[in-house]
Formats: sequence, structure tokens, C-alpha cells
Amino acid sequence: MRRNSRQNMCRTSIRLGVGLGCLGLGAQVLACVPLSPADSSPTATPVPETPIRTLPVVLEPLLPPLTEAEGQALAAEMLTGIDTWFGLAGVDKVPAPPRYSDALQDYREAWSAIQADGANFLGYWHNDEGYPYSLSVFPSLTPGQVCILEFKPEWSLDILNEETGETVKDMISEEILSFSVATVEQGMLRSSQVRSQGSAMVYSRYTVGEAYSVVFWAVEDERQTVRVVSASSPPTLPPDLSQELGPQIEQALADHGCTAGLPPEGDR
Repeated sequence: MRRNSRQNMCRTSIRLGVGLGCLGLGAQVLACVPLSPADSSPTATPVPETPIRTLPVVLEPLLPPLTEAEGQALAAEMLTGIDTWFGLAGVDKVPAPPRYSDALQDYREAWSAIQADGANFLGYWHNDEGYPYSLSVFPSLTPGQVCILEFKPEWSLDILNEETGETVKDMISEEILSFSVATVEQGMLRSSQVRSQGSAMVYSRYTVGEAYSVVFWAVEDERQTVRVVSASSPPTLPPDLSQELGPQIEQALADHGCTAGLPPEGDR
């Protein structure tokens, strides 16, 4: 009976020692102290939070108007860009220019009563040669004003350093992302980020395979880089743009009186 009693006492001591740091020898427990969380479970490595991206809204200053010579040079670069695009697309080196859709034509007609000068600039313009680039031009209820989302995704490579095991980013082409508000006056469009004019826009037809209508436009950015883009649809968000920026773009459009939708019935 004594042996069983001692065994029961040991079992009791051991059970009481669960969750405690017990000092003792054999079955005899001398002292117990609470275990700290660090002693009872492995330390969790904190996962760094991914910072939320912020849409750059750049409103001022507006780029200066194109001079007559600059306008002529822009139109000339547009024609050269069209020839290059047609030539490369014809041999499947780059994607063909997008079709000018009936939906975009109807959209522009719906806005023409409010945007008499700016309707022809509206739409989703893009060029998928090499490094994809796009402009989404949204209408405003304020005549002579439009909102522009400019976007080009980053193009980079991750290079592994075999000696250190570290990965280093090799930047080939940096991202372009901006939201700006442009004025449209006397056929000229100017924001803080891009500028152009109606004479740098041309309607044409792409005739490789099934022929269809296309419209091209040459724009110059604040770095004086000229790009030729083609319109395909009413203004929308680029497919490669991070979805987390969507609510910020919607808010920026609302803040500056712009929309992706149609004008009110009474204004058509």
C-alpha cells in the first residue's frame, strides 16, 4: 500500500508540473516556476506586410502647348510609328494593332455633346510592341477636360548571385504609372504627364488577313518620349495593372469629375 501511495504522489507531482518548469530529482519535485511563452512554444518569425501601393495623382504643372514645329514633328513620328507597327505585325514580330470597335465609336458619339473637342481622344489606347504601354482617357462632365491614366508595367529580371546566394533585380524598363487631368482646347490635349493634338491622330485600316479599321495617336510624355498608340475600346483599366489600385482610380475619377460610364440621358 505504501508503494502505491508513493507512485500516486509521483503521478500527481508530474501532472502538476505540466505547463510549469519543475526542478527536482527523479520523482521528487522540489520547485516549480511558470514557463514563459518563449519556453513553451517556438518563436514565430513575423511576416513583413506588403506596403499598399499609392496611385500617383499629378495635376500640375501642365505641359506647355506644342509649337507648330513640334506638332509637325509629332505627326511625322506618328506616321513612322504606324509604318513600323504595320511592318512588324505583318511578319508576326509584334501583335497587330487593335480593332477600332463600334463600342468606342458609340461611346464617343454619346459624349460628343459635352466633349465637343475631347470626344476623339476618349478610349483605351495601347501599344503592345516590346514594352506594353497604355493611356486610358476618361471623359469629364466639365467640357474641355478629361482624366488620363498612364501605365507601363515594370520589366525586370531577377539575377542570382551564385557566390552569395542573393537575388538582385536587373531593371530593364521601369514602371510608368500616373493619373492626371488634361485640358482639351483648340484640338490640343495637355496634362502634367502627356501632351498631343488632333493632327497627331489618324484613322486607317489594317489589311493583313481580315481587314479592319484602326485609329492611331502619337503622344509625348513629360520626358519628351513619343509613343504611338491605338484605340480599341471605351476607357478601362489595363489588364496588367494591380487590382489594389482599382478603388483609388475610381476615387480619383470621382474627385476630378470624370467617369468611365456614359453621360446622363439629358446630356446626350
